[in-house]
Amino acid sequence: MLYEPCPPVADPAISIAALPPDTHPNAWLADMPPALVSRIVHGPSDPYGLIRYMGHLAPDELRCVLTEGGYPGLSLDVPAGNAEARDKEVTNLIRIAAWHRETWTRGQLPEELNHHVFVRHYGDKPMVIHWADNGEMTIQSPAAFAISNMDRFMAVLDPETGELKRQSLAKAWLRHPTTPRYDRAEFLPGVTDTPPDILNLWRGWPCRDDITDDSEGEPWECERYLNHMRENVCGGDHRVFWYLLGWMADALQNPHRTSEVAIVLRGPQGSGKTLWAKLFMELFAPHTLTLDKPDHLTGSFNRHLQDKCVVFADEAFFAGNRQHAATLKTLITDDQIFIHPKGVDGFMAKKLFRLIIASNDEHVVRAEVDDRRYLVLNVDAGPNNQNGDYFGAIADEWHSGGMVALFRWLRGAYWRKMLDAGVWDVRARPMTAALQEQKNLSLPKPQLVVQNMLRDGDVPGLYAADHERGLMFVSTRAILEAARLGIENERSLGDALRVLAGAGAKSCRHKLGEGAARKDYRGFWLPPLDECRKRWEMFLGREVGWPADVASWGIEPQQPRHMDDLPF
Repeated sequence: MLYEPCPPVADPAISIAALPPDTHPNAWLADMPPALVSRIVHGPSDPYGLIRYMGHLAPDELRCVLTEGGYPGLSLDVPAGNAEARDKEVTNLIRIAAWHRETWTRGQLPEELNHHVFVRHYGDKPMVIHWADNGEMTIQSPAAFAISNMDRFMAVLDPETGELKRQSLAKAWLRHPTTPRYDRAEFLPGVTDTPPDILNLWRGWPCRDDITDDSEGEPWECERYLNHMRENVCGGDHRVFWYLLGWMADALQNPHRTSEVAIVLRGPQGSGKTLWAKLFMELFAPHTLTLDKPDHLTGSFNRHLQDKCVVFADEAFFAGNRQHAATLKTLITDDQIFIHPKGVDGFMAKKLFRLIIASNDEHVVRAEVDDRRYLVLNVDAGPNNQNGDYFGAIADEWHSGGMVALFRWLRGAYWRKMLDAGVWDVRARPMTAALQEQKNLSLPKPQLVVQNMLRDGDVPGLYAADHERGLMFVSTRAILEAARLGIENERSLGDALRVLAGAGAKSCRHKLGEGAARKDYRGFWLPPLDECRKRWEMFLGREVGWPADVASWGIEPQQPRHMDDLPF
């Protein structure tokens, strides 16, 4: 039977040579079994067989015992008088003893790795999953897992030789019957009764979810946060504020569903856009993600999106990128997402995260004419922009009970009733002025030229007026050249002008220009500005905020002059 050595002496620096003269020279044998002592003191030479039981001795103690002890069982098989050979043999034995000592003292058990879990099918590969201290999920292949734990081992007996040997703790853990193992991994937020063969990537709520505030009124503990949200984020519009509260409540009460609407925050630096988003995201920690590059959301390797409830894209998008805009629209409304981790073939998974986008730029998202995906808000804290004390007080209140209060209220009976009864409907989002601005900025260039023309009441390029009928002739080619649009935009520009001309309108030719430059141009006769604006709004399917001080085309007929006014 293998003898487990005693713990090392309290001070390994004390050797037998340093012991007091009255100390028995065989004192180091006192704690050993009698049979082992007999082999050392009376048995045949077997230093390599006995050294594994002597790992509790310090190196200098071992050297003294092996060279000066006079123990038959530890006698060395080296030529007499060959000091070099003896020292080499002693050094080798000391190293073997150290190996045994380290194996006993540092050996671990497979259960010590049970904060990891083994998943047989993560995509098409077996993977080891664990969570870092910050709650972020990490996946490793079994080979990478073994390498990352290469310095961890366990001591086992070789059944064939009875010798002590080391075994990789990671490899032993992978085969151990008590190792947590699952067939597949899924992200099931809010679910607590997961089937035993599924690893739920959900780590739980950051607040107790068994306590709710079922009252109708807003909790006073987060008054500053809600006031900032109402007055600065929602511009004092109660209808928008109530919708945004419902969007937040829906995210907390139905984390197992995605949302069809993304929140877009546009405003100057220091207006509190990021503060509102980041504090709200704390209600879902650690299942949140902040991105500052579009590729993190629309790129190829996107495993980080699988286990997220809220994704905050802060200054991450360029509205002029059509490819990113198309991918973004799909990410908002689809309930499936293609997850592609590195080293694993991609697979389809539930897409459950809600998206918040923030930017200081004027044009944030490409909002189409029939857009239904964005709630766009112009955020402005007025005199409190860049006011650290103002926003610091909001954060202090939040972390002093406001967070828990809002969590309990938005998960309470009042909002549950609003959601279940359909009183709050995600599709009934307010059409904010900020969304209209994004739609205007997102118009194709030919349409944007026409809308600017209607806004300013001025026609770029050549034109002609029929004052008697109140009509104005505009040339497609003249506007195209004046607006510096490429020839590929001529047809689209013509279609936009045809909208203003009216149903069934046909292009015609009219002479424009002066002197030798006068020639025929093809274009359309347009009605008065007010009528053109109405037709354009019908085409867009929405109202446009036209300036009140521009009510007609800038080509009003001149009043006839009296003879006295003539300069000659």
